[in-house]
Amino acid sequence: MGDKPAIRLGYPLIPNGSRFLLVPDVQLRKVQDLAAELGFSPADVDVLRSVYPSELSGLAVRYLIDDATYDEGPPRRRLVFLPMSWAGITPDEVVPILVEDGLHPPLPPSARTVPLPAACAAFARIAAREKRASRIRSAILKQLSSVIGESLFDMSYEGDYMEILPNDHPLAEAEELEIKHAIKEIKSWTFRKDEEWVKDILVDIYAGKKTYCDFPWEKGASLWPPF
Repeated sequence: MGDKPAIRLGYPLIPNGSRFLLVPDVQLRKVQDLAAELGFSPADVDVLRSVYPSELSGLAVRYLIDDATYDEGPPRRRLVFLPMSWAGITPDEVVPILVEDGLHPPLPPSARTVPLPAACAAFARIAAREKRASRIRSAILKQLSSVIGESLFDMSYEGDYMEILPNDHPLAEAEELEIKHAIKEIKSWTFRKDEEWVKDILVDIYAGKKTYCDFPWEKGASLWPPF
């Protein structure tokens, strides 16, 4: 299967032990052939309902990890392969996975991930080519928000529950500093020349000038709003 068969986006989006791997397009067929040799068959929607945005793309090759059969409760664990072209990620953007999270079985040395800026650009890229009301767009933007929140903000809290304050509640000094740090960090990111708009929108979001709904969407043959 080559030296680099899979790329892992190593962020806490899927907490139940499922694996989602991007594979070079030319090797996706090899993945299926290898799985068939091991006695595995792709799971269709009757066996494994689609619950994650990448599964709605129509490009995912999915395998069931759990043997249990149930239709309610948490989603069943799955192993999902997608072509790299779906996310628009190129081989030169991938980097080694240096530290395992300790929550899942170790990955093979051939697995790779992408830096945070490249991951965020991929999410924005996917969202921008979807219709405004698309389920994929809505879910992808939520995941983009989750990635940035987990990476740049302190998402922990003390006590038995987290108190949700109203939007008009004044920010604490620590929260204001955290936002300033996040904006500074995002401004330092490097994007492709034709994707600097991703940085601009993210900065405006955390400066309180825009929301994630302001990311462009596909309208006919072009993006909207235009840049």
